[in-house]
Amino acid sequence: MSASTADSAVAGAVPQKSSPVRVASASLIGTAIEWYDFFLFGICAALVFPRVFFPTSEPTTALLVSFATFGVAFLARPLGAVFFGHFGDTVGRKAALVTTLLLMGIATFLIGLVPGYATAGVWGPLMLVVLRLCQGVAIGGEWGGAALMAIEHSPEGKRGFYGVFSQIGNPIGFFLCNAVLQVVIFLTSEQAFLDWGWRIGFLMSGVLVAFGLYVRLSVTESKIFLEAQKAGTKKEKSVPLATLFREHWRVLALTVLLQAAFSFGAYALISFYGAYTQGTLRLPASWVLISGMCGAVACIPAYFFFARLSDRVGRKAVYVIGLLGWLIIAFPFYWLINTQTLTGMILASVLAWSIGHAGTYAVQSSYLAEAFPTSIRYTGVSVSYQLASVIFSAPSSFIAVWLLSSFGTVYAVSAFVAVGALLSLLSLLSLRETYQSELNA
Repeated sequence: MSASTADSAVAGAVPQKSSPVRVASASLIGTAIEWYDFFLFGICAALVFPRVFFPTSEPTTALLVSFATFGVAFLARPLGAVFFGHFGDTVGRKAALVTTLLLMGIATFLIGLVPGYATAGVWGPLMLVVLRLCQGVAIGGEWGGAALMAIEHSPEGKRGFYGVFSQIGNPIGFFLCNAVLQVVIFLTSEQAFLDWGWRIGFLMSGVLVAFGLYVRLSVTESKIFLEAQKAGTKKEKSVPLATLFREHWRVLALTVLLQAAFSFGAYALISFYGAYTQGTLRLPASWVLISGMCGAVACIPAYFFFARLSDRVGRKAVYVIGLLGWLIIAFPFYWLINTQTLTGMILASVLAWSIGHAGTYAVQSSYLAEAFPTSIRYTGVSVSYQLASVIFSAPSSFIAVWLLSSFGTVYAVSAFVAVGALLSLLSLLSLRETYQSELNA
């Protein structure tokens, strides 16, 4: 058989895969849109929803209830991880990712149409909760698949670099939702923003999702996945979740604990300071949006730096930098916020995003992907990430509110973040290094 004939036979058996750059771009665009939708709800839960959907409650109670609607998504995220993880490991990554993006987009668009308490009474908050649950299911299946598509298409020795594109969708999505809300406030007023302007960001999701679907439909499955699917046993193909808990439970438990620092830092620092500055310090809402945008943009070079560094020195070494970053910045963060200046808020946001957030999240996709075999990788990565979101991320905002009200100082929240960093460091000591491992082993 000639070389050309052999190549044709292989091409007929396994479709020509998309280029790594194309897949990484599709991963970035899709995750940016999904995180835009997800974070938009979080910002409005701090700035808008207590007044629009829970106006009859005492301010602290209204904030807690509003964060509860934000938190219900975390309960749904493991369901999305299990369902779409199974779907992605047995049917394909691409089909799962297209479905999650569509589900997220529809739910977010409909949130922009939900009537407030003054119009619909209790039905408004109830509709908000249902749509938030849909967002949770979607994000539960989104992240793992987007990360794997980029990593499984990446060249050898560059998995950290290509894996970071799915991670950068997080700060870009955060920046976009802050920017949209800031533009609305600038063009109208803070009162108009509370009355109706906040809905614009949610309605815009329809256009963003249409673009994201167009991009995602253009990529192919990875050769690694197709080969694993062909070679896998019937049991692996039918119940990847059972295989995960039976054969890889220890790695699953350690990787869940590894994410405690990121979860506490992201939600008790980066997310919670908006509620703290509004409810306690009474600072302008626009300052929260501006500082958030600055932090999200400033961290992007740090993401690339940490990702490339992990390809050279290992995932664990970079993770240590990120964990120490959360530990070191936890107390200075709120000291800067307490200066009650826009400059202090911007500096706090930039430090948290660029050191702690980037140092851990930039390598999280590649590290988790390398920890699980291909046949159950979508399930393993997704379940690990989403279990951490339920155990650590979901209660973080509630705990932050409780710590602030119980101890009377926001530095109790800083101590909470520091404890998370120490827990993650303990977990990291028990995990193996993976950056030089074979992805299809």
